[in-house]
Amino acid sequence: MQKKNLWQEALYWVALAALLTAGGFLLFTNLGVTGISDCDEARHGINAYEMMQSGDYVVTTYRGEPDYWNLKPPLTDYCIMLGYRIFGYNALGLRFYSALSMMLTMIVLALWTRRRYGRIASLCTQLMLLGCGFIYGPHFARFGDADAQMLLFYVLAMIFMLESRRSPRMLYGTALCFGLAFMSKSWHAALIPVTCLVYLAVTGEIRRLRPRHYLGLIFFGLLPIAPWAIARYQRDGMVFFEKMFSIDVVRRATAVHEEHWGGPGFYISYLLSDRSTVAAAVIVAIALLWKAVRRLRLSRDQWGILLWFAVPLVLYSLCVSKLAWYIYVCLPPLAVGFGMACGKLARGALRSGWKALPRLACLAAAAVMMVSMGLNNWNAVSTVGNEDRYQRLMWEMFDREMDAGTRIYVQYESENNYYAVDYRSWVQDDELTAMLAGDLVCLNGGIEAFCEEQESAYLICHQIGMEWDILGEYPLVYQDGPIMLVENLM
Repeated sequence: MQKKNLWQEALYWVALAALLTAGGFLLFTNLGVTGISDCDEARHGINAYEMMQSGDYVVTTYRGEPDYWNLKPPLTDYCIMLGYRIFGYNALGLRFYSALSMMLTMIVLALWTRRRYGRIASLCTQLMLLGCGFIYGPHFARFGDADAQMLLFYVLAMIFMLESRRSPRMLYGTALCFGLAFMSKSWHAALIPVTCLVYLAVTGEIRRLRPRHYLGLIFFGLLPIAPWAIARYQRDGMVFFEKMFSIDVVRRATAVHEEHWGGPGFYISYLLSDRSTVAAAVIVAIALLWKAVRRLRLSRDQWGILLWFAVPLVLYSLCVSKLAWYIYVCLPPLAVGFGMACGKLARGALRSGWKALPRLACLAAAAVMMVSMGLNNWNAVSTVGNEDRYQRLMWEMFDREMDAGTRIYVQYESENNYYAVDYRSWVQDDELTAMLAGDLVCLNGGIEAFCEEQESAYLICHQIGMEWDILGEYPLVYQDGPIMLVENLM
């Protein structure tokens, strides 16, 4: 290897290490500090907590009963349980697997894009992932949801798909990733075979598949799913699977479910609400337009990456129910497309002399934009705190060893539950906090039920909902602004 190439290679690895380190800081800094979110993080956290307490690793439960609201297989819950074992019963244990999944996604994309598209493409792909605010916001890599884990498996599946031109057997990796993605986020994993089928048809690669390949795809696809599915069927038959399909697929696709409204352009407008995705989309659009003007064909890789982005966007846009974080699976192909376009700009600039100034200006502007957005993301994650007074109260006042099994009631200031149910009922995020902080027994009924309690108990109450004529006889043991904790001293 020539001395110049050695220098460039060393510089690349130093730059990549710096970018991945920055990604680690963005993902893990203050990971356990922010308050637990009500949905879906809290539900997964409760499912995992109850699974650990009961020792039942097949049926996910909520308040001791089979959970038919969270209709996902339990891989996410297994990862949360592992986090609880390693880091304790806290928000860090709840979220660590999600941040780790995104970190692994960054590493995989960095190494793969370098091998396939060059050093500049690899570094620019990472820059886009660092600058994208969606990744570090709610329902993604810094929260205990299934989305970041699903993204990791989707990325791996698409890489295996693109590598399958060397050998159709690489598609077995795609099938295995489908099975793992299904165990993480249920029918969302169907994006993998749909994208793969369209890619194979468009590129003509489907003609290379033989019956043995299809059998292998079925085998590896079912390998992670079958053991759990058989065990679950033995517990409650087809009930869970029927609800999984009828609610998570049919109802969300054909009707507005749980008031998740959005028009046909919902996901496009949402993606364009982040400046980093706008910058990446502009660069990719310019590259595609340039190829169209010059009447150049898209390569198989380019078709694959375009479909990787377009298939989820089209399918989710066709669904009537809209949830913003579903479209996050489109971020990696957008980042890879951005990296490829920037790599092309850089190579063209080296061959164009003074004519390269517009190319270099475009490349520099995109890089500066991504760095700027990355700094904004760092400012956001480095200054977070727990703003939820109810949750702060429980972390400060209760201890798992001292207070395990203590009964506790709540009365909120209004009907602020996720489904606007009785304000004397626990919301999921506070309920999980009570479980993690003190292994408390959360009971509904508010002030009335607390006053009738025959055992030692606590009540969390908002000042607006305090009934002083009833609670005046109970001692106040904690107050944080309008939030108070009283005890019955039984």
